[in-house]
Parts: sequence; structure tokens; C-alpha cells
Amino acid sequence: MIAFFIYMLKSSFCLALLYGFYKLFFASTTRFSLNRWILVGGMLTCLLLPFVSLELEREPLVHSPFILMEEWQEEWEQSVSGTLATGMTERSQKENGYEGWSMLFAGIYLSGCIFVFLQWIAGYIRLFRWINRHEYKVWNGLRWVLYDIPVRSFSWGRYIVINRREHEEHSPVCLHEEMHCRYGHCYDNLLIQFVLIFHWWNPLVWKLKHELNGVHEYQADEGVLNQGIDAKTYQLLLVRKAVGSRLYSMACGFTHSSLKKRISMMSKKRNSKWVRLRVLLAVPLAAGVVYTFARPEVRETVADYGAALKVKAQGKEIPELTMEGVEQQKVSDNLMADYISSEKAYILELYCNQRNQFLFGPENRTMEKIFVDDETMMDEAKKQLKDSFVKLYSEQKEKMFPIVVRIVADRNAKMGAITAAKQKLIQAYEVARRELSETYPRELVDECLIPRFYYASPKAFADVPAGVSDKSIPLPGYEIRFFVDNAEVGELKDFSLDELSSKIKQLCEENQSENFSVSLKIPSDASEGVVYDIKQILREGYMLRLNLVQGLQN
Repeated sequence: MIAFFIYMLKSSFCLALLYGFYKLFFASTTRFSLNRWILVGGMLTCLLLPFVSLELEREPLVHSPFILMEEWQEEWEQSVSGTLATGMTERSQKENGYEGWSMLFAGIYLSGCIFVFLQWIAGYIRLFRWINRHEYKVWNGLRWVLYDIPVRSFSWGRYIVINRREHEEHSPVCLHEEMHCRYGHCYDNLLIQFVLIFHWWNPLVWKLKHELNGVHEYQADEGVLNQGIDAKTYQLLLVRKAVGSRLYSMACGFTHSSLKKRISMMSKKRNSKWVRLRVLLAVPLAAGVVYTFARPEVRETVADYGAALKVKAQGKEIPELTMEGVEQQKVSDNLMADYISSEKAYILELYCNQRNQFLFGPENRTMEKIFVDDETMMDEAKKQLKDSFVKLYSEQKEKMFPIVVRIVADRNAKMGAITAAKQKLIQAYEVARRELSETYPRELVDECLIPRFYYASPKAFADVPAGVSDKSIPLPGYEIRFFVDNAEVGELKDFSLDELSSKIKQLCEENQSENFSVSLKIPSDASEGVVYDIKQILREGYMLRLNLVQGLQN
């Protein structure tokens, strides 16, 4: 529902720009065919633009609200938020409040959609009843439904409903309705009615409908005058027909638009063909919309090691054990030693072999080792987490240890598999916590099952480890950026480990700021061994930076 809500806001934003663009550059022009296709094509474009996915290497200059909403959506769907640190009771209350409001708004919105849809269907039922009450006669390739009683003429598809006398007198009204059919205006009406079902709450969409209906009338009037009908005679006919209102909003009727505006458009001098060049202004406008929707690049597996080289005046800053940045779909891990912490914990081990299969369970397990694939790993992780909690509770009761996952992988395992596994772990923690809270004290469950995991060094169980045997060989698809005080000071693409070492040494010597960080982007098919060797270079850079800062302080 959140994804649909974001789509509706994006498409509404595009439709608002379309309305402003049309009113500013085309509403007063007399190129009616052009105006019609701008409105119709613009609406179709507005419905499709939110699906255009553009990823930038860097964050857009303006962090648009749409990006923030998408990140909020991802955060909610993954059930990972900052409220974990303040306790799950508060989080549960927020979830319940959110669900209540979301259900209320969803109910109101769907009620409006259903009402507009049913109104639309009822209108078409009445329209087709009028069409089917009498037999039609074919004339000029169209089907004319003739009534002996006074009836306001309208057309739909290839049908025209009109008074018999007006048809026999070949009134300009016949030509007008015929133009509606020739131009296919009914299909435009279908499109705008479909848009209104979902955008019934948006006043600008109703404005666009009014503008489109007006263009239909101007175009039909122009078609009538092009047939040799005297303009003054036709305008007097419009005045006589102006009493009353239309029967059907979805049909094309003779008195459909503002009489004053229609007469004004007929009297207005036709614009030059050069007015069409104004359409080119829509190109930068559409590009700006796509840029507004753009997000920082996350197409490949990204590891954000911002804390790896940070140094404080008092000493080194150790990254937290918890996984940060999950809401941005990024992967953060501990770059220091295996599990630096004085905190006692119950360790579960997640091992990934070179075939990207997973083995999950307590450390040093003696039971038979059974590997599971990516699809069943979450269920196995949930089972192991629940079993571990029950075991700890039976042994320790009130003195519970947090259950932490230690990730070990073969050097040939793919980083993409590990990234997916982390997401499954987060889901497993959430499901296990929710199910255990029904039986055990909520406070103990929350304290014990906060998502925590860290890396261990990859193991080499293959004959040829997938590490970097030659440090001078470039690594295609890898990219690293260096930052000092959040300002980028260097970048390497397709670098070798020797180039990385030299660059880190150079930057550490040139920049004396305490806030030094790096951001590493890796291909989705990268192996654990190669990434580990890069991380070793970053660890060495960390120690070099630490020694330099301590030397300056002394």
C-alpha cells in the first residue's frame, strides 16, 4: 500500500507540472490538435514517469521527499528502524498506530475510487440505453440514432444521438458531432475517466479534464468551419443551443464547453506553426522530474565503510556491532577484528559455502550438517533463533545474553549471496521475536533478539582461493571514493590492491583532518575472498591513519 501511495504522489506531482506547463504555454493557442496530444500524451507520460528508474552515482543536490518516502517504505518493510534501540514495546505501539491510520486513509481512498467508478459505469449504462432504444441508420460511415423528441445531441464512438429534424435539415450540429467521431474524442474521455478513478481527490486532474473537453469542442468547431459553414451563423446556433446542461459527462456533446471561450477561439487568429517548438520545453521539464525521482546508485552490492578510517582525538573509533544503513539497502560490517566487544553473547554461526548454500546453527555444532538454499534460509534462521532463546531461557531465566550471528563464508562465496542472507536474517529476527513474545516476557525477547551480526575472516576450502593472487592486477567493477570532512578528495575505479595502498597512504599524509572515510562499491558477483583482501588494505590504512594522528598529538 505504501508503494502505491508513493506512486500516486509521484504521478500527481507530474500531473500538476503538466497542468502548469499546458496553461502557461498552450492553453491560449489555436493549434487544437497539438494541444489535444499534449494533454493526452502528457497524462500518459505522467502515469509512466514514476516507473522510470534513474540511479545516480551521487545523491541528488535536492534530497527529494519522494526519496525519503521510498527509504521510509524500505525501512518499514524490512522492519528495521531506530526504535529497536528504545525498546520493542514503543515500536509495537507505533506500528499499531500506523496501521490504524493507514487503514483509515486506505478505506477513505478506496471508497472514493469505488464511488467514481460506479458513477462512471452508471453514466455509461444510461448512455448506451439511449443508443439502443432506437435503430440506427448508417450515413457518412457513422451510425445515427434519430429521436423524434427534442434531445441534446451527443456522440460516442461511431454512434451519434440527435434529433431527427436536425439530421434531416443537415444542421451544423450534425457536422459538429461528426467531427467528434472523426477525431476519436471518446477515447480521450476514456483515458481521463480512468485517471480520475484513482485521482478523484486531485483537483488538478479535474482541471485537466475540463481543459481536454474544451480542446475537443474547439477542435470540433474548427472542423465545422473548415467545411464552409459561416462563422456568424454557427456562433448564433451555439447561442440558441446554450440553454441547459449536458446529459453525459463521458460523451461528446454540442454544448460541452464554455460558450464565450468557444466563440473567442473561433474568432482568434490561428497561431503560427512555430508554436509547436514550445513542446521542446517539455524535455528539460521531464528530465528534471526524472532527476527529482532519482536515487543514489544502489544497483550493485554496495559496502559503505564510512567508519573504517575515522579517528578521534582520544583514539580509534570502533564501528558498532549492529548492522547500520540497512534502510538504504547498503551493507555495513565490522572492519576490525572478529567481534570486538566485552559483551557476553550467545553466538550462532552462518556459514556460506562456495556454492552459495548456507549452514546455520550454534558454533562448533556436532550434529549432522545440513545446508539450505537462499529460499529456505530464513525459515532455518528463525528456527535456530527460537531454539536458542528457549535454551537460554531455560538455563538463565532473567540473565539472558543477546543472540549474535557470526557470518563465515568460503572465499569463493558471492557477496551478493551474503547481502541477501543479511536481509533474511533481519526478517528471521523479527518473526522470531514476534512469535516468542506471545509466550515469553516481551522485555527479555526484545533484549535477546535485537538483530546483530558480524563478519569473520573467510575460509579457503577450495583448491584455488578466490582472493587476489597478484596485487598489481586491476579489479574490474570495483570503485572506491575517499572523503575528508564529508567532502570527496579522491576516487579509484577498477583499481589494483597496490594502487589502493598507495592512494590511502598518499591521502593520509596529505590530509590531517580527523574525519577521514571511504566508500566502497563492489560488483554483485564479487567473491568474499577479493572483498576480504580489499578490507585488509583498508585495515592497514586505518592503522596508518591512527599512527599518524597519534604522532601529531605527541
